[in-house]
Amino acid sequence: MGQIEWAMWANEQAIISAWVMLTGGIIGLTGFNRWEIAAYSVAAGIFIILLEYPRGKRKKGHTIERRYQQYLTRVIHACGTITSNYYIRFVLHLLLCVPAGFQLPTILGALGLFIASIIYFVAAFHGEKWQPIGIDTKGATSSSNQTVITQPPSQPPPRAPAHVRPKRGAQPVEGDPTIL
Repeated sequence: MGQIEWAMWANEQAIISAWVMLTGGIIGLTGFNRWEIAAYSVAAGIFIILLEYPRGKRKKGHTIERRYQQYLTRVIHACGTITSNYYIRFVLHLLLCVPAGFQLPTILGALGLFIASIIYFVAAFHGEKWQPIGIDTKGATSSSNQTVITQPPSQPPPRAPAHVRPKRGAQPVEGDPTIL
């Protein structure tokens, strides 16, 4: 059985929790006490969504990019260690979830973000690190991200002569060397 890539699960948990926290913050702004916490939750939710939207490259297999991820990937990659180290993300998410836990509409998002921070800690403990998709570590675009346009073939593929090919509807004969 293969190794679990914890960072992938933490990324999905954090982005869903950020959406829940953003929604709870908007609800909190519409009539709950402590509107400051709701405004904080909206800002923190938007920040976390922007931070977590680009998926990291998996160690094995193929990583499916999110739509329009390449624009935010460049920004996240430019921040360096602050965004690629999962210990830093663990602390950041842990600190960002605390104030949101003091208002009813944002509690669920804060709890989900707390769980995401714990998963990021496990990912960091296992030595995982965020690697950008489509960008080499030197900063050049990789060849796997570039679209290669090829011309269609100018000649048909080679075929066996007509007398060697079996005819349609004909019954195969045993011992015929042309039948594979």
